[in-house]
Amino acid sequence: MKSSRRQFLACSSVLPFLGLLPPGYRSPEDFYETMEETTAQYRDRKQVFNMCGYSAPAIPHLRVGYIGLGNRGYASIQRLGRMNAVEIRAICDVYDYPIQRAKDFLKSKGCPEPAVYTGSNEAWKGMCERDDLDLIYVLTPTFYHAEMAVHVLTSGKHAAVEVSAAQRVDDCWRLVDASERTRKHCVLLENCVYDFFESMAINMAHQGVFGEIIHAEGAYINPERPLFEEPKPPRSKQSAPWYGSVLAMAPGNRIPTHGTAPICQALKIGRGDRLDYLTSMETDDFIRAKTANDLAASGSVYHQQFKNKRHAGNVNTTMIRTVKGKTLLVEFDAVNPRPYSRIFQLSGSKGFAQKYPLPPRIYPDGERLAGAAEMKAFEDQYTPELVRLIEKTAKRFGGHGGMDFTVDWRLVDNLRNGRPMDVDVYDAALWSSITPLTLWSVMNRSSPIDIPDFTCGAWSTNPPLSLTLQGGGNTVIREVPG
Repeated sequence: MKSSRRQFLACSSVLPFLGLLPPGYRSPEDFYETMEETTAQYRDRKQVFNMCGYSAPAIPHLRVGYIGLGNRGYASIQRLGRMNAVEIRAICDVYDYPIQRAKDFLKSKGCPEPAVYTGSNEAWKGMCERDDLDLIYVLTPTFYHAEMAVHVLTSGKHAAVEVSAAQRVDDCWRLVDASERTRKHCVLLENCVYDFFESMAINMAHQGVFGEIIHAEGAYINPERPLFEEPKPPRSKQSAPWYGSVLAMAPGNRIPTHGTAPICQALKIGRGDRLDYLTSMETDDFIRAKTANDLAASGSVYHQQFKNKRHAGNVNTTMIRTVKGKTLLVEFDAVNPRPYSRIFQLSGSKGFAQKYPLPPRIYPDGERLAGAAEMKAFEDQYTPELVRLIEKTAKRFGGHGGMDFTVDWRLVDNLRNGRPMDVDVYDAALWSSITPLTLWSVMNRSSPIDIPDFTCGAWSTNPPLSLTLQGGGNTVIREVPG
């Protein structure tokens, strides 16, 4: 962050973004001051305890609580509610419908009735104070993730947090500090790292099949349809669609983890290399403001809140360089009518892989496309042990093709057996920090900005990622959907 605050605020590109900052910032000046102060505060920070590769004490019988019972929370309860040696002891939401839905499901599966926390926006804190919970899921709107996760950790529980874990760089640091000081895991529920092709390609990259990975590309291209969807009962007026519309008013890559996480793992970020700096560029808005105004003009009371407002650009593109000279390109687009894609491209000195557009493709020598027989041979040789064990079950459970099941099962199995996490607090902080960093760059005419080293130097010696089942793999599913 090389420009001064005065230069930043004087820059003409800042003016269009007045009022477009995410919740938590009073003004562009407040945003810049917070970023500047955070950089100074943590510049010389020393690691308290290294959570990468850390095996917390095993918890054979896992006692779980849930904060937030929307669609993600309910789907997770449906998965954990079928796992042996897992008990969902407490649930929390501010609305009656999702609480009753969760209770009905657990009752139908013969599970004990959970304690309920509701009645106020602070009810979740009471759950955190219980002394009979080992793990708490945070599945609320993203604005609240960091505060809740820090509270969970400091109350002595492991935290599982929906993406993104934080919206501010200082909150990313708070997550790291809380996890290190309590020696409790803060696991980001990033499902895309468990995509079956991507996990195989990551393993291939680590085994050197593609040579040295020099460049990688990822994305989250998933057009929101309909734009500005009005939540209908039994959902509240401030449920997921509303939060999505509010978040879409802030520039930057608002959903960075789906595109960033898998390629970071392939490049061994945090475990042999680290992200150094980024620069981000964004288009203007050609779609959202017009859509909001048209909906408001139709007489919709709900859509008046989005009328005549400036909205963030439709496409955000970010370039990242690592300290070892590799590059990453990450794209975000939730507006334009185009096919779904996470790209997931690995370009190595010997070979190449890319998932989107489907079908996935591997070029073993960079030029020759692997045929069906060769792809099957790659799958037989390089599919991680974790995926071999649970792929069929995961696909039957569903949840983004089985990725969601894999996230939950792996988390539970690792905690029950005292194994290290595949995605640790440093990953959660790093991947989430892309949002405020890209916001800063976009507001500063795509100027480069340094990316914090949340490992405080430990990245150079941290252990490699391992998707084996050594010491675990024994979490049983009582019932698998037909």
